Amino acid sequence: MASGLDARFVEAGGALAQAYQIVETLVKSLEGVTSALDREAADAAVQDMRAIADRLTRLPAMQSRRQEALVTIGGAGEALRTPMAQFHRTLRFLRICGLNIKVAAAGAAEFSGFADTMFEKIDVAEEQMSSFGQEIDGLSSGISEALEAEKLLADECTRVIPEVPMRLDRDALALQDHQARLGELAVRIAQVAREIRTRLATALGALQIGDITRQRLEHVVTGLSTMDAALREASGLAAEDITLIEEHILALLAAQAADAVEEFRSQARILAQSLRAIGPQATALLALKDDGKDGGGAQGDGDDDHVLHVLERSIEEVRSVTGRLQQADELSDRLGTATSATAESLGRRIAAVQRVKNDVQQMAWNTDLRCRRMGADGQGLAMIATEIRNFSNHLEMLTNGISGTFEQLVDAAAEMRAQAESAGKVDAGKALTASLDCVRDGGDRMREGLSGLDRDAATVGDILRQTTENVDCDAEIGDALGEAVTQLAAAAGDPAMLPEAPPAALGEILAAIHASYTMASEREVHKRFALAGGVAEMEEAPAQGDDDDDDDGLF
Repeated sequence: MASGLDARFVEAGGALAQAYQIVETLVKSLEGVTSALDREAADAAVQDMRAIADRLTRLPAMQSRRQEALVTIGGAGEALRTPMAQFHRTLRFLRICGLNIKVAAAGAAEFSGFADTMFEKIDVAEEQMSSFGQEIDGLSSGISEALEAEKLLADECTRVIPEVPMRLDRDALALQDHQARLGELAVRIAQVAREIRTRLATALGALQIGDITRQRLEHVVTGLSTMDAALREASGLAAEDITLIEEHILALLAAQAADAVEEFRSQARILAQSLRAIGPQATALLALKDDGKDGGGAQGDGDDDHVLHVLERSIEEVRSVTGRLQQADELSDRLGTATSATAESLGRRIAAVQRVKNDVQQMAWNTDLRCRRMGADGQGLAMIATEIRNFSNHLEMLTNGISGTFEQLVDAAAEMRAQAESAGKVDAGKALTASLDCVRDGGDRMREGLSGLDRDAATVGDILRQTTENVDCDAEIGDALGEAVTQLAAAAGDPAMLPEAPPAALGEILAAIHASYTMASEREVHKRFALAGGVAEMEEAPAQGDDDDDDDGLF
């Protein structure tokens, strides 16, 4: 019976170990899901989506300001062409004046040097204005491209704003709620799985009662063999001493067997009840999974597909406008940078031309003064010097006009840069795709983590039912063990009181039996049958094995 009992519990232990491993794998998988559902990443995805929705909502106003800046820049470029042409014409007149000075001065070195210096200044001014003209031409060509991009963007805005950005904002909140429910469901299922794992671990430990009972019953059989062998080898024992020894040892072994069987029947019933209690928790796993499907939770395939479909539809509708927006942003950024550079270059060139104009005016005044000292001989040169001053004044007027246009360019460039900075450098298309990937990844991980939940829960349930049947054997084995204990107790009869000087053989047999114990419960029962004066010695002697009931456990 002891061997059959142990076989049952060993088989039950192997089955529970398998169930434990299944649940352990599920827990690790769900913990992987919860760690994958990074709330910070999900929140960042939601913030990106809402920020893009907000920017799209504000896009018409932003585009209006950007178009105004583009028109201003284009108009400023066109407005500069007339004064620039007049500037070049005036410089040509000044060059003619310089040639006339050389002719009128008849080779006079002083006036020829003045004319040569003026030619150098004119060359500088012409070079500055020619370079600036090339920059204005490049800027103007960029304006037409940017305006075309803005037109396409405006068409997209008319098509999708404000309905799509509003829906994208709602979808962002739906994503946030979806991710939150997904994480909560994973946590709930993982918590139930952990509770099952804890109960299975406890049950695995409790299964040692089968091994404990086997050992104790084997010790009873060993005790009977020890007594028989000792009595056969003993010589000179009186019949009454043999009877006394047999009755006392049988009573001890009957008490040990009764205690072992009582503990077994009690623990086996508790174990069976505990195993039955785990079953509903395995069923609860499936209920949680179904709750995720039916209750609008995040786990269900239908709910996952619905959320993803809604997000993909919104993102596809936004993708075209964000593509146009990205293109317009890039052009605007480049044009704003080019406009700023052109404005800075214009500022430097205007300053250089201003210096040329001042130098020419100064030279004209000096020439006029010298001509006045020459009297009638200097009248022709004086007239030319006056013309030079007039043309220099005209240069100043043109330069002032160009400077005014320059201020318009600076303001428009600042507006373009401000628009680019307020928009930031976020690639809206990539950000939306990343947001969609975030929820798709969470759904995939959740499905992967729970892919075998139905099968595993059913397997665990079957294992629990089979294991419960194996360990719930009180009627089949407990009654038979109880009957064996009754027969052993009947064989012992009602032992007589021990005499003050019991036979020495009795003490030797008791000591040999005591030495076979491996459990504290056995030694406790033995104390009731120990000879006077022998208990202390036995308690002080080192026991074989550990002093607890779990020393020879299977797990």
